[in-house]
Amino acid sequence: MSPRRPLPYEQRLVYVQVVEGLLTHGLQGRVSLRLKERLRRAGIDLDRPLMPAYSVPLWMYCLSIIVEETHPDVPPEEGYRRLAIAHVEGYGHTLIGRALYGVMRLLGPHRFVQRIPQLLRGTDNYTEADLTEREPTRYELRLNSNLPMPGYTEALLESMLRLGGATSPRVTKLHADADSTLFALCWQER
Repeated sequence: MSPRRPLPYEQRLVYVQVVEGLLTHGLQGRVSLRLKERLRRAGIDLDRPLMPAYSVPLWMYCLSIIVEETHPDVPPEEGYRRLAIAHVEGYGHTLIGRALYGVMRLLGPHRFVQRIPQLLRGTDNYTEADLTEREPTRYELRLNSNLPMPGYTEALLESMLRLGGATSPRVTKLHADADSTLFALCWQER
């Protein structure tokens, strides 16, 4: 089976549970009036019900606004790392996230890491992920995108691995080009 033709960037969508996870739960109590107004002007109005999906270009822009507003005193990479951690925590409070996180905790790191491609596909309409085991606690994950947010994906995946029971998870970007990113995922045995 050959891979699907990639969706053009402007047709890529992120689903509502991702947006809800961060904006409703992950940033609870930290959405200032200024941030709320900037997001509204960008295209996400928090005074109205969230839409079923948002374009990836819009979502990436909104994430940059959120980092500027919530983490102005740290370098962007640290701001994106903190945002990713809040995002994973917040996603666990969504209806879908509560169910997924319960299963993640039961699987343990070895079985959980094998589910990461499937989990990522459920967050948007474009993600394809290929996972390769290199050692029992070291995998490589190739994603069909390269997000312009330094540290974000690494912190997101590390937080997910931690939820799956991994000890001292570490995610490192090995390679990136315009259409894909390769990450090393590793953790320690207990």
